[in-house]
Amino acid sequence: MTTQTPQATQGLRNLYFTRTAVQLVWAVSVIAVAVKNPAAGATLLILYPLWDVACTLYDLKTSPESDSATTRYVNAVLGTLTAIGIGLTVYSHPAYAVATFGVWALLAGLLQLVVGILRRKLLGGQWAMILSGVQSTAAGIAFVLGGLSGKFQIKDLGGYAIFGAIYFLVGGILLSRKR
Repeated sequence: MTTQTPQATQGLRNLYFTRTAVQLVWAVSVIAVAVKNPAAGATLLILYPLWDVACTLYDLKTSPESDSATTRYVNAVLGTLTAIGIGLTVYSHPAYAVATFGVWALLAGLLQLVVGILRRKLLGGQWAMILSGVQSTAAGIAFVLGGLSGKFQIKDLGGYAIFGAIYFLVGGILLSRKR
């Protein structure tokens, strides 16, 4: 197991706070525009997993601990493939796009759970990320089932991002206290 440097901890804390802000803006935007402007909602849906990819790549750069690097690389590939899948379906079959987002949320949640557990050994205080991984996994299942049955729409995904933002805020606060 490698150790986490204070600079890496600070970088991770800053990433968590940035993710909190962007996810809240995304959630408000998707809730506000998805119904009135489906094209804008579709674009926001494509951008969400790409935002996660950008955050994962930044995380890899600032916190390169080997224990979770492979998991984070898998997450980056998964997010990229998800954005492509959503892009291919969102304009013709929005329900499939929601289900694709759900598959991504489920798998990304499992990966986040693994990273949270590994980082807990390294940093401590990762319970918010562990809970976020569990919540994302459960939400992903609901999005797949709800999307395929037509019960969930793009605007309904905003709540998911709000919960994620709360978890990242708590994680950032816990890392701040650790510093």
